Amino acid sequence: MPVSRRSLLAGGAITGAALAIGQNALPSPASARADDTLTPTSFGPASLTAAVRGAAVIGDSVFITSRFNTPEGKMRLGEFDVNTGEMRSIDDLAIASSGGQKLAADDRYVYIGPAGSAYVHRFDPRTKELVAWARAGGSTTWYYDMVVHGEHLYIGTYPDCTVRRIRLADATVETYGRISTSQYAAAVAVDDEYVYGGSAAPGTLLRWPKAGGSPVDLTPHLSTSPVGILDMVVSDGVVYVACGRQLISFDRDGSHRVSRDIAAEDRYVDQVTVGADGRVYALTRLTTNLYEVTADGLVKVGQPLADVENQLLAPLPDGALLGVSGLGHVWRATPNGTASVWQTATRGFGYPETIQSMMRHTRGTIWVGGHYAMTVHRTEAGTSDRFDVNGEVKAMAEGKAGVVYAGLYPSTQIVAIDPGSYRIRPLGLLGNEQLRTKRIHVDRPRNQLIVASSPQTTKHTGALTFIDLATGTFEGHREFLPDQSVMDVVVQGTTAYIAGDTYGEGTTGPVRKVAQVAAVDIVTRRLLWREEIKPDWQSYENLYVLGNLLYAVGRRPRGAWFAYDLHTRRIVMEGDLGGYGQLNGVDGRVFSWVHWTNDISELPTVPGGEVVTLYDNVPRGWYNNPSFHFTPDGRATWGMHGTDLARFPLPRRS
Repeated sequence: MPVSRRSLLAGGAITGAALAIGQNALPSPASARADDTLTPTSFGPASLTAAVRGAAVIGDSVFITSRFNTPEGKMRLGEFDVNTGEMRSIDDLAIASSGGQKLAADDRYVYIGPAGSAYVHRFDPRTKELVAWARAGGSTTWYYDMVVHGEHLYIGTYPDCTVRRIRLADATVETYGRISTSQYAAAVAVDDEYVYGGSAAPGTLLRWPKAGGSPVDLTPHLSTSPVGILDMVVSDGVVYVACGRQLISFDRDGSHRVSRDIAAEDRYVDQVTVGADGRVYALTRLTTNLYEVTADGLVKVGQPLADVENQLLAPLPDGALLGVSGLGHVWRATPNGTASVWQTATRGFGYPETIQSMMRHTRGTIWVGGHYAMTVHRTEAGTSDRFDVNGEVKAMAEGKAGVVYAGLYPSTQIVAIDPGSYRIRPLGLLGNEQLRTKRIHVDRPRNQLIVASSPQTTKHTGALTFIDLATGTFEGHREFLPDQSVMDVVVQGTTAYIAGDTYGEGTTGPVRKVAQVAAVDIVTRRLLWREEIKPDWQSYENLYVLGNLLYAVGRRPRGAWFAYDLHTRRIVMEGDLGGYGQLNGVDGRVFSWVHWTNDISELPTVPGGEVVTLYDNVPRGWYNNPSFHFTPDGRATWGMHGTDLARFPLPRRS
């Protein structure tokens, strides 16, 4: 049963712009307001995330901070037993920031470096006292590394790529200096004589006298790394540096250099620590392979997890190692021994998040894609299942036997998920310089998936990829919309309609001036036609087809929409929704749900019809575009009301 019920009234109308058929202007569709009694029903948080950035240990407790703020704008701090994973305390802290970034600890206090704060904060777990302890930057400062050594806390910050230290006794701040032209001071290490600062790409390593002074540049002893330095430690006068695909060590003067390549399956070393036995250990990103660093190589001593980014690798007094993943796992492992893993999302730390995607399954469940996790809701029973996935699910579609196909970010992996066991079977990678899955269409007659995607950052050309489910082959096409992201794909019969965005992904601007719409034969996989329907549009956002009408909403210009007659090849209706999002329909009706105005509206299906605002200013709960998931009878849609899963009644036709 629903856990709560909230009222939401229909509000301001949307006015349609002038229409055109060829050169003939038509009256603008009228606008209207829906019945003010429409009320969504809330079913509680749609997705709980345990995304973590900061972690630190005091005694037998590990503390973790939320990567994002809670819906109330608080930073969540969790305390867990390092031996059992038992939750000891959850504290939501009033820290003005966009979430947690880094933690450090001495024997009493937890030091919190927020994401976007001038202050390092100090928290006393015993008294629950929180203070803005030391001003160490500006309001946009992120704290990328924090190390307590002796009487000081040493920090590396963004965006100034600077190393500082803060006296624990009185919060006095002293500055060593900027590391490099990078914005990220990603790693700090300290011994009895020196302070070491390492930056993200371009990777630079400087060594300062502990009391301050001119630095020595140790960068020539590094290797070329696309990420620069991710972590480093100093032990017995030897500096160990995680530098891309190498773990490099050398004496403090640069002598006796040893470079150790990581395994092909590993991405990077992202955590390095010195164990209680004095041995150095390294942890790799994604595989979570745990290595002992030997005199001339790396020896694998465990794999407590897989497919994660790591936020902490810390020694425990009994010789075990403690790890924290970016997804909120806490694990304890003995080198060459066993490992215990706990998921803090289900132990009180999980907090509601804006979701990535949603799908109504024919088995009566609602699937919600979150941050590296999937939640399957059985709303009638009031129960749900949560399981990890290797990325953010940007798009989902249901296939034969209820199999759920999902596109993961940032890996571009396409996976198949069994609806009963939740077993995940990778199908492959989009590759082809792609980054974000935009839409997955299941073409059952030909047993294939049709996937629209946008390209890697700084690239312009997206792809339409055909995945043969019988053979597992991927066939990517980037030629259908040259120099444009493929923002959406909708299929009618054997024709796929796709639309472009000339800005690509993370570029400074377009290569071509006008975005295009194209039609593709999904049997022959050949282009049928391509057209600049609107000469002033640079970016399409979403498409929907009803009969002979192709509906489109734009990103540039934001919120403009039109209906295009596929038979006459003319625009027959157009207007402005005030924002971009999804167009979808049921039972011969067309609906829009857009950001910025956060409205749910019904669009006309004949020229001169009305645009009706059904829900006005719905609290935003989507990270990507809002989307419709209609009930089988077409009388409601599932969606997000803030961070709650909700069912929105749709008015019956008059």
